[in-house]
Amino acid sequence: MFYKKQPESNRQNYKKMLTIIGQLSHLFSENDAPYLAYRVHENVFCKYFHAENLARTDCSADAKKDTIGIGLKTWVGNDDQKVAEFGKLKKFYTDLTGLELVKKISEYRNERIRVTKNLHGITDMIYHVVKRIPGAMQIMECTFDYINIDNIKLIPDRGNENNTYFTDGKHTYHFSVSKNTLYMIFDDLELMDTINVNILDDPYTLLENATKEHVNTMLGFNKIDADGGETYFEGDIFTDNITIDQVIQNEKKEQLCLPLYSVKKGVKFVGEKSGLNQWNAGGRKRNINEIYIPYQKVDRDRKSDFFPPRDTAFTLHMPDGSEISAKVCQEADKNNPVIGKSIMSNPNKVLGKWLLRDVFELEEGTVLTYEMLEKFGIDSVVFTKNSDLDYSIDFAEIGTYEKFYSIEE
Repeated sequence: MFYKKQPESNRQNYKKMLTIIGQLSHLFSENDAPYLAYRVHENVFCKYFHAENLARTDCSADAKKDTIGIGLKTWVGNDDQKVAEFGKLKKFYTDLTGLELVKKISEYRNERIRVTKNLHGITDMIYHVVKRIPGAMQIMECTFDYINIDNIKLIPDRGNENNTYFTDGKHTYHFSVSKNTLYMIFDDLELMDTINVNILDDPYTLLENATKEHVNTMLGFNKIDADGGETYFEGDIFTDNITIDQVIQNEKKEQLCLPLYSVKKGVKFVGEKSGLNQWNAGGRKRNINEIYIPYQKVDRDRKSDFFPPRDTAFTLHMPDGSEISAKVCQEADKNNPVIGKSIMSNPNKVLGKWLLRDVFELEEGTVLTYEMLEKFGIDSVVFTKNSDLDYSIDFAEIGTYEKFYSIEE
């Protein structure tokens, strides 16, 4: 398990921050169980365990530490919890029922896990759960597995027209037709730790008097251990040497989202001889791994100075932590030769080898289609400009491009 292998100081800091957040629960809820928003949990986990936050990339893992992918979850109540949504693939399974339906959903689930692992260089995956009960938070973990499709059996006495329950011999799942959502019953969670949380009756007064010393004193985290024991909480809850505006400015980086597909008469497609299938184009002899990411005029016009001029090499950080050289290529305007209409690796075959062979695991000569991208769960990329000639790329879920620019599909 992940949690118990982390340094004691990291675990203590993580627990203490969860305690602080839990004590403020009455800002949001009157429940006896502590409140913990899932986004807050993701951020706290990544901060104190020095993990990479993948939650915003909408992949199967929410965080990554070394080569371990972590699914982060927090809930109150029963252990029957959502693990994946498939609404955008409904057209592929709308006529299926029973065993055929859950096998198809399981295939999609496994594809997403596989692509996530390949994209981010992950070898093993686990679930890390904070289950909230009255007066406490329980830290629990369990394995994060592929579904064993060959071993699937329906559980008819638990199902109904809307929910199909099934097991693969290791976990129990059910798929909700109305919500297009797969749930898993977390019945093999192992308890790692328990945090007792004394929820403050009046958190508003605390915040009204929120000087650094006052808050630390009330919550009990600036006290010196009289027995000379080791104190693990690193730093104060608040800091007065940087402003919120400075924090926002430091975190704010330019981004540009590009689709991996084209659109014709409202239909999305991947060109058979262009884009991610450039290797299949005619003319000169091409390497089997040649691809490019389309850089259309509408996207060039959004931020004309986002990338350097055409044929200027820049460093591109990949999701798995590797780096490649890339550049804007293919002349887009004869009157302005510095403008290009595609993003390629340098040499061109590097990006295709990584994406087509290592991530998608496609056999050489396989033409990539938009339907394949749908099943893989990605159809666009987000570039982040770290500095001049230094960029990062993330592969984003279906529909991200439309959301990014508020485009109606």
